[in-house]
Amino acid sequence: MVKNVEKDYQTELGIRTLDYGIPSDHISRFIVEFVEENFEKLNIKQEKKNKGRKSFPLVSMLKLLVYAKIDHNESSERIADNAKFHMIYKYVSDDIQPSVRSIQRYKSKFEPYYEELVQMTLKKASDEKFTQFNHVAIDGTIKKAYNSNNNVITKKETQILLDYFNGVPVPQEKLDKLHKPAEKILKYKKMDTEDKLELLYDINTQFTYTGQNKVPVNDIEARFMKNKKGNFMVAYNIQSAVDYDTKLICAINVVQNPTDHYQLPEIVDKAIINTQTKPKHISADTIYLNQISLAYLADNKINGLIPTRKQSKEKQGRLNKNPYHKDHFQYDSEKDAFLCPENQYMYFFRQYTNKNIDNENPKIVKRLYSNYNACKHCDKRDKCLSTSTTHKTITEYGSELKKAMMIKMEKPENQEEYSKRSCVEGPFGTLKEEYLIEKEKVVGMNRTEQKLYLDALAYNLKRLYNIKQGKQNKKQEFIDFCERTSTMNQLKLDVTIF
Repeated sequence: MVKNVEKDYQTELGIRTLDYGIPSDHISRFIVEFVEENFEKLNIKQEKKNKGRKSFPLVSMLKLLVYAKIDHNESSERIADNAKFHMIYKYVSDDIQPSVRSIQRYKSKFEPYYEELVQMTLKKASDEKFTQFNHVAIDGTIKKAYNSNNNVITKKETQILLDYFNGVPVPQEKLDKLHKPAEKILKYKKMDTEDKLELLYDINTQFTYTGQNKVPVNDIEARFMKNKKGNFMVAYNIQSAVDYDTKLICAINVVQNPTDHYQLPEIVDKAIINTQTKPKHISADTIYLNQISLAYLADNKINGLIPTRKQSKEKQGRLNKNPYHKDHFQYDSEKDAFLCPENQYMYFFRQYTNKNIDNENPKIVKRLYSNYNACKHCDKRDKCLSTSTTHKTITEYGSELKKAMMIKMEKPENQEEYSKRSCVEGPFGTLKEEYLIEKEKVVGMNRTEQKLYLDALAYNLKRLYNIKQGKQNKKQEFIDFCERTSTMNQLKLDVTIF
């Protein structure tokens, strides 16, 4: 920008660059530097145009969209306006002025590259010695899909429509009884018969694959899952891996499984690929404690830290109040026995292997512990046993690997290392509250994951910037966050901040 500047009654010619007036430590400079440094590694091909205006530079569009995400700006219309009039947006985008349609097109174009950019944020953290990814914590959460709970179709209705569009005679009364989602497919004029049949066959496949009796019409890959309030909603299961030292998101995996039981190997594999290193410690909560997870950790020589259900309940102060409940029987690893509240040992005496109904999962191992003579002569047996029971039997499920994990988690040094697992909660709390990922309008498992990687990229870049600037979360920031969360969700939050 050229400007006449009056000085001592004389006129001087001054030149202002795009970054004029932007502080030297502003996050926009960090974003520009990061994208320009790594852009060519993405190897994104520019589409050749034979006519019309020249395409916008890819690197400029990428900087614009990444900064807009960090600025919590989702609207293509607002991004286009800011690119024209906002000083910082003009700087990060090299003063290009894309239309709303161009922004929407480039948003889709860049989606496959966001995971690779997240990998680059992790490499930058490693190169600058912020972390060595010694401890990575994993956890799962559910994200509401872009589909109403009522916009679903049943297996019976799907078959009726398949018959109808395949030319099989269907009574009119059956068509009249279709619910609105199925009726919409039947009467929708913008789809031809072939497209409707393709959609219905895809829906039919989901019935077989998921085992559920209803499939969302708008997002057929989503499933009904139970949220923390116990209500079912159409959602995806989001697995995340977070580095303890930097709180950076290492990996995201979007799956259809409504529970986290067997998700550990895949999310840890992704974290290893993205960080280019194998963590020393992997921590996860009790739901991941199974033979598949334990075998994976053992095969890959990773120190897994997963407590048993009893150990989790003990830490939370939720042990059964009955003093003679199994929760109060202490395991002695040297004797392979449980010590009861009356100081009598219950010894291992038998092991069963039950075949699992799910063929993809390993067989269930059941180990039994008891001491008939001790129970027979115990003067507290009326408090410990029912009238029809002759002696106490402790039943433990799981293989030798599970037993070894239980013993490991009894050691103070492992309990202290496991306490770092809470780092996994913060990043996704930020994505939900600050980046509003629950309201993102995206359909399909693959596109949901790509969109979440853009959110993770924005989060990681902001986190790296704060680390470089030496910024730490202050007490007032926590207070503001709690007040904002309380107002947005109309909840009363009783929080003690130390």
